[in-house]
Amino acid sequence: MAAVTKKVNAHSYTTLQPEGIAVPRPSASLVLLDAQNRILLTHRTSTIGSFANAHVFPGGNQDPKDTSPEFCAIRETFEETGVLLTNPEPPSSLLPQFPQIRRDVHSRTHSLTFNQFLKENGLEADVGGLIPFTTWITPPTMKKRYETHMFLGFLPLSSSSTSSSSSSQLPTSDGGVETVSTTFMTAEEILTGLKKNSIILFPPQAYLVTRLARFLNDKGLKVEEQRERIKEWIEEEGVGKYVFEPRPEGKTKDGKRLILGYGPRGDVNRKSVLKFGKTGLPADLQIVEATEAAKL
Repeated sequence: MAAVTKKVNAHSYTTLQPEGIAVPRPSASLVLLDAQNRILLTHRTSTIGSFANAHVFPGGNQDPKDTSPEFCAIRETFEETGVLLTNPEPPSSLLPQFPQIRRDVHSRTHSLTFNQFLKENGLEADVGGLIPFTTWITPPTMKKRYETHMFLGFLPLSSSSTSSSSSSQLPTSDGGVETVSTTFMTAEEILTGLKKNSIILFPPQAYLVTRLARFLNDKGLKVEEQRERIKEWIEEEGVGKYVFEPRPEGKTKDGKRLILGYGPRGDVNRKSVLKFGKTGLPADLQIVEATEAAKL
C-alpha cells in the first residue's frame, strides 16, 4: 500500500492506495431539468479523453479554484452548454457575451476565471439549488478513475406572467472542444435512443435517467408535481447518499452481456446489463431489477 495525498478545495488528506491502482480524481456532474422537465444531455466529441462519442450530463474534473463539488458542476455546465445557474439569475443583457466568456473561462490560459466572471457581474453560483444525486467511483481496474458527485437541478418553471432569463438560456455546444451537441431531451426520448443504441450512455447516466423516467413519463402529473415526487423519492430512499462502485457479477445466460452490480453502498436492488464493443463503448445497456438480472 502506498500513501497518496489528495488535495480538494485547498484541503489535503492522505489515504492508502494499493500500488498500481489509480487514485480517483474528484469530479462533478449535473442532471439538469428545464421548464418542461426535459433532461440536458451532451454528446461528447470523438477526440475527448473520457467518454468519447458518448452522451453524458455536463460535468468534469474538480478544479482547485472550485469551492465545492456543486460549484464544479455549475462551472462545467456553463463551460460545456452555456447554461448558467446563479443567484440572481444572469440578466438577459449578459447572454450575448456567453460564447466568448465560455471560451475564455474554458481555456484556463486566459486571465478570466469563472469565479472572477461571477464576481464582476454580481452573481453567485446557485450551489444551494442543487440536490445530491448519487456518487460514482470508477472501478480500480481502469487507468483513469473518477469519484463523481452527481447533482440534480431544476431550471425555473416558465410563466406567462413573468419572464425568466433562465428560460431563454438555450444550450449550445462548446464548439467541438468537448461536445458535438447539447440539448434538452425527454426521459422517454433518451431511453428510446438507448434501446436502439442510437444514444450511447454509460451505466451512471442510464441508471439516473431510468430512475427519473417513472416520474417524468407520468402524463398524469403536472411538471410541478413531477418535481415534488422526485424530491420526495430522493429524500425517502436516501438516493443522495448512494455511493456506486460498479463491479462485474457475471454474465447473462447466453454469455453475450455483462451483469454489473453497484457495490454495498450503491443500489443493491438493481443491476446494469450491457456489452462493450471494440471501441470500448457500451451497447444493449439496460438497468434492471436484481431479480430480473438473474433470469437473463
